[in-house]
Amino acid sequence: MTTLARNLPVSATSLAAVAPNGCGETPLLLESNGFLRNMLLGLLRDAGAGDVMLAKRGDAALMQIAERTPSVIIADWHNHDDPTEDRLKLVRAIRESEHAPYRHTPIVLISQPRSRREVERARDVGVSEFLITPIAPITLQNRLQALDTQPRDFISAARFAGPDRRRRPRKAHGPAHKRTADVEAGLATPMGAARAAAVALAHETQLSGDRMAIRVGRSLQRFITAVTDYTPVEAEVVEMHRAALAQLVRMAEDGNPLREPVVAGLEQVVAKRMGRR
Repeated sequence: MTTLARNLPVSATSLAAVAPNGCGETPLLLESNGFLRNMLLGLLRDAGAGDVMLAKRGDAALMQIAERTPSVIIADWHNHDDPTEDRLKLVRAIRESEHAPYRHTPIVLISQPRSRREVERARDVGVSEFLITPIAPITLQNRLQALDTQPRDFISAARFAGPDRRRRPRKAHGPAHKRTADVEAGLATPMGAARAAAVALAHETQLSGDRMAIRVGRSLQRFITAVTDYTPVEAEVVEMHRAALAQLVRMAEDGNPLREPVVAGLEQVVAKRMGRR
């Protein structure tokens, strides 16, 4: 896992100022509904944005940010009938563009009330913040200001790219919720941290209800339970599981039915590794 630069400051007072790290000074607004687009445009200008990039469709937004990196991306999150307008796929595409200057740009989704699982799914593809309609001007300004005053590190890992999903500050005497930091601080052993991560991942896959993902979670649990030490060899197997889960998610989103061979191949590799022990 790699921790990169913090997200960009895009508060109400800095919307008109040039953002650091090569990003632009102008927010991008992606909204398919004309009435809502005009309303949000007015709110952004009230918040200090002299210029706003506008897009009606996701493909148009991608073309614009490829030419001109925005300071923040504010997008609708409607239930579009057109699969190409899936906003979570758009967010994932932005976050997985490794060498693109817009990869780290904060992304705010605007939606009607969503279930907790939907919000967690959006968070897991790299969304920075959420806004629930109807939106009061002060709410928009406060959320943009939070991106400035409470920045989060950008995380790049096998299964996730985006702002750090952990919002709580680290407390040495509290429960561990950043395992790499806990190991570095001597609060946990590599083996203990790996086992805790395996349990958490298995629980996550169970909640997903995805049969293939559940098999990956169980495979990782069996492997971690069987090993007695956590060396780079074991770490490689753990990363294989994380990469397999990321691949399964992408295949499901693309409608690719050939997911079972991915899991079967992983299970074969793990069985061979365990057989050598």
